[in-house]
Amino acid sequence: MDFRKLKYYRHNSLILVTSGDLKLLSEISRILTSEKYQYIVETSGEKAWDIILQKKPAIVLADWNIPDVSGLALCHRVKANIAHPELMTTYFILITEALNSQQRQIGLDTGVDEFLDNPIDYPEFKARIRTGMRVNALIKSLTWTNQRLLAQNDLLDTLALSDPLTNVLNERTFADIIPKIMRQFKGYGKYKGYGFLSILIIDIDGFEQITQAYGDKVGDETIKAIAGRLSHSCAAHSLIYRYGLDVFVCVTPHLEANNGLQLANDLLTSIRSHPISVSSGLLFPLTISIGGVVQYLGDQKIPTASSDEYEVSFNELVSLSQQSLEQAQKSGGNRVYIEEITK
Repeated sequence: MDFRKLKYYRHNSLILVTSGDLKLLSEISRILTSEKYQYIVETSGEKAWDIILQKKPAIVLADWNIPDVSGLALCHRVKANIAHPELMTTYFILITEALNSQQRQIGLDTGVDEFLDNPIDYPEFKARIRTGMRVNALIKSLTWTNQRLLAQNDLLDTLALSDPLTNVLNERTFADIIPKIMRQFKGYGKYKGYGFLSILIIDIDGFEQITQAYGDKVGDETIKAIAGRLSHSCAAHSLIYRYGLDVFVCVTPHLEANNGLQLANDLLTSIRSHPISVSSGLLFPLTISIGGVVQYLGDQKIPTASSDEYEVSFNELVSLSQQSLEQAQKSGGNRVYIEEITK
């Protein structure tokens, strides 16, 4: 993204701050004023929700403790609100007690994008807000681009494209849309500045043991929670697919080759860093295995699945990723195995 446009965007986008702590609100207001952000402060969670629906702020900065509606509950409303899909681009920062890992664990499962410790650290606060603005701008740009791409390919039926349990894209979409997306790369070399493409296949380690011990309902809740963590930990321009019962695929263009490995390690950490919680109160310290390939674009032309004109097809890249996943699993799981393809 052009940094001049980002600077314009950050100073012309709204931040909503909500907390019952007047001292905290005063401190945050002072910082936002000094940084020349547009913002609104609100002490009521319900009134904050009305502002979210009316103003569609780029960032919501909510305290864990609000007298009527908690920051966690506000986050759930924002992230799960099907009636207002435009809220999907809202970047949600939750203010928690310093070093309170339980609050952060619950927040991750609810869909919080970022956390901020109370008391506020000035440099950290500025960094979190700038990151939120950048991610919000990128997601809005990506959303527009994806919508145009879907329209170009006559794939506007979004309900048919999503997995009903996890809300990520489904296996049929993976088979139908990916070859069409890959046509955008065909013949372009470094497509729109991206020099590499990663395809990561993600499998939940020991998932069958959960369903055998606790049943399908707990298994479904576990898959949904993991899908949420993967979605919030991937890059803003990644595409996440459910590719089987407990398997996901992440497709992402990158600027550098090592970005693919870094993304895989970030996804690995997002799952093993905190146990998965389900509605019955159970906590599962789960891990995942990730296998993938990082394809150098350069002058390489990547064809559709039906073409044999070039050396590497997308289906072959998926097959290589599956082989990498098998290597990760044979090594004991809870690890990443990535192959880089430079030709």
